[in-house]
Amino acid sequence: MDRRRVDELGISYVEKLSLYEEYASRVRNLVQDLIEREDIEVHSIEGWAKAPADLVRALNARGDDGDAGLNAMSDLVTVRVLLRFPEDVYKVEEIILAEFDVDRDRSVPSSGLEDPFRFGYPAVVYALALSESRSSLREWGKYRGLGFRLELRTMLQEAWATISPRVNLNVDAVSEKKLKRRLVRLAALLEEADEGFLSLWEEVKDVAVLVPPVSEPREPRDETISAERIFSDDELYSFFKAEPNALSHWNSLAVKAGFPIFVPSPDYLKDSFNYLYVILRAAGIDTISEVRRFLADMEEDDKGLRQLQTIRESFAKESASWRVDPFSAIFLLVLNLKWDTLKEKDLVQLNIKKGSDRISGID
Repeated sequence: MDRRRVDELGISYVEKLSLYEEYASRVRNLVQDLIEREDIEVHSIEGWAKAPADLVRALNARGDDGDAGLNAMSDLVTVRVLLRFPEDVYKVEEIILAEFDVDRDRSVPSSGLEDPFRFGYPAVVYALALSESRSSLREWGKYRGLGFRLELRTMLQEAWATISPRVNLNVDAVSEKKLKRRLVRLAALLEEADEGFLSLWEEVKDVAVLVPPVSEPREPRDETISAERIFSDDELYSFFKAEPNALSHWNSLAVKAGFPIFVPSPDYLKDSFNYLYVILRAAGIDTISEVRRFLADMEEDDKGLRQLQTIRESFAKESASWRVDPFSAIFLLVLNLKWDTLKEKDLVQLNIKKGSDRISGID
């Protein structure tokens, strides 16, 4: 590009730099809000305006005459979103296509990365501008016509983008071919790892139970062998029936801990009792005396209430729709306080996983 034209565009950009920096901040926050509104977890998100020196270097490398001006450049503002899995990238793409005007000729969507002969492990890139409906709003009007570049990367794509340029050395043709072949193999491994982590995450979700991070030391396991007879389900039910205020007490504690009010049907409550019976047996709380001691321990210093609050806070987003009846409240306490014992058991086979899912609304 002509040197005089480069200087003109450079001066014009410096004069408007504060506008572009403000636009970078605003559009970054907008993209983050749109993504998080769909409950997609963002690892990190950045937004910045191009440095004037970088713009000058880019203009000097261009072959056109620059008549289009600054507004034709989509990379003066960049927003980079770092996500966990490829699936998250696809979800964000759907949001972007619905919320912004897309310059498809200068964009590289995920569908454009399916060429088996492509080099490297590139990210998804979009050249975007505010939609007409958004730019017509008063608070967005001054950014009308300004474009920005959106980069969507997984954490492994970010690793590739950070490390791979360091091996682009000046070498002879034979060495360059060998290096490129090794880079292709490494990129394939990273892509496999991305998909493998997603598959592993999906498998973990299928078997996960409602156990929050440990917030206080676990109770030491009592290895004392009790001579008392293991209770039957009828005996356990009789125990709760003999305490007329027990169920209303645990129901009020669940509500006090922040769980939504839930009134179960008799059949639902009966099923909750059955899941509680199973988890008590699996946790080794299998005599009436041990059940009594466990519940008494929960009353001391409001330990049961504090534990329920910890569980609710650990699952803040999900717990707003949980169905916690009195038996389910005790189920959650056993699940978390006796996790060291329970984690050694087959929770799926014992139906404990099913009881956990039922509380969270997964039938």
